[in-house]
Amino acid sequence: MNPEPTLPASIGLIDDLHLGREHVIGTYLLRGEQPALVDPGPACCLPALEAGLAAQGLSFYDVRSLLLTHIHLDHAGATGTIVQRYPHIQVYVHERGATHMLHPEKLLASATRLYGEQMDYLWGEFLAVPEANLRALAGGETLRLGGREVRVHYAPGHASHHVFYHDQESGAVFVGDTGGVRLPGFRYARPATPPPDINLELWDASLGLLASLGPQVLCPTHFGPAFDVAEHIASYREHLWSWAELVRSGMAAGLSAEEQIARLQAQADAELGGSAEDAATYNQATPLDQSWQGLVRYWTKRQQAG
Repeated sequence: MNPEPTLPASIGLIDDLHLGREHVIGTYLLRGEQPALVDPGPACCLPALEAGLAAQGLSFYDVRSLLLTHIHLDHAGATGTIVQRYPHIQVYVHERGATHMLHPEKLLASATRLYGEQMDYLWGEFLAVPEANLRALAGGETLRLGGREVRVHYAPGHASHHVFYHDQESGAVFVGDTGGVRLPGFRYARPATPPPDINLELWDASLGLLASLGPQVLCPTHFGPAFDVAEHIASYREHLWSWAELVRSGMAAGLSAEEQIARLQAQADAELGGSAEDAATYNQATPLDQSWQGLVRYWTKRQQAG
């Protein structure tokens, strides 16, 4: 029997232990001369991230860069806090997201509409990042982090400011939420389609781009590496469009919100086929009602556009 594949030695994975639960949010460590972190997670998880770095023999004083796949709070919420404490760290983010890291008021107002009074509990503080620490990306750049080269690819769909980071040394691609949510031990990747700006056509094109890169391993933030790259992409694409069609048909049939969410929940449970604990972890990583909201918003905008 062949051993289970593992991440290359140059890459580490730190479990941010969101709300004390394993395998919800992960931060990837790029080891080397200039260590970098991909998606540092929310501020409420900083103690776990610091402990994870310490277990690797490092601290934030060693980290040189934060690479953000996108600016949603579960991926980037701790960024401003980290930079305030460690002002030598540079932050890489797509140019569409850079403005919101510099001036987060609109981002926080949008997130508050989604999470309400649970904002602080779920994510902790979200501080602005000084302009001097921001490195805005358009896609197409090659980042040189010590002896490591990382290519940046613009990959909208989940968010209009989403990017991939393709590590040239290992062949790993850090995909953020573009490949969905997949827990360790599962082959199932669950769609993550929250509001406000998902775009399924652009998302499908980004999945095609991902496949064309020929990755050795996919590294989603939720949670951990996927080595069956072609199978993962094909399966995720199928589930993404299946969820979208289920929501579209429910809207067309005039079903209530509760009925539509119940149908989507039934499909999600059937696709997962795991335990109640597994389902709870998937839902914490990507709440089903928010995925429904995002798909309703997408189809509504399509209808309004004619």
